[in-house]
Amino acid sequence: MIVKVGFNYEDDIGYCPTKVGRNINRLQEEFWDWLFDRKNQHPYWFEYREDGNITYGVSYRTDAFIYWLNKVKFTKGKNVARCMKCIFHRIPYFFK
Repeated sequence: MIVKVGFNYEDDIGYCPTKVGRNINRLQEEFWDWLFDRKNQHPYWFEYREDGNITYGVSYRTDAFIYWLNKVKFTKGKNVARCMKCIFHRIPYFFK
């Protein structure tokens, strides 16, 4: 199933099996819960200073969602999603 992921000015296109695509809205909510949970170490975190305090945020695109699908949510077997036409995030898709 082809999935269009919209951002402000451009869209990314991803691919996933129909079984995954049918649940894309629920999976998106689970992804956001994972992405913004400070206990999860992933490369999408960045830190900045605000009023003298260190604050954390996330910077991500479709590759983060695909990473989560392949490496966190569905960890058995082969990858279930891939970018077909994506503008990649500045941080590498994979990390150790």
